[in-house]
Amino acid sequence: MSLVDTGGVSKISQLDVDTDKDWAAFGLTSVKEVVAGMDIGDSIYFDGNRIQKLIPGVIGSELITMGLNHDPRWGWVA
Repeated sequence: MSLVDTGGVSKISQLDVDTDKDWAAFGLTSVKEVVAGMDIGDSIYFDGNRIQKLIPGVIGSELITMGLNHDPRWGWVA
């Protein structure tokens, strides 16, 4: 017997999460707003407080990540 009822869902992408509910301290605040405004090429990341959207950069730019506590950004590496 499983402790989790999957309801016939075999992939995470098939789950339907109701983001309008009050999830208290479980971190699902801003998901609906970010996903609703997404377009082709957009990515998401967690900035330590909220889920943020990262739009695609200019052609030829590189995704720059400086490690923990730094938001990713598009730019040019010298």
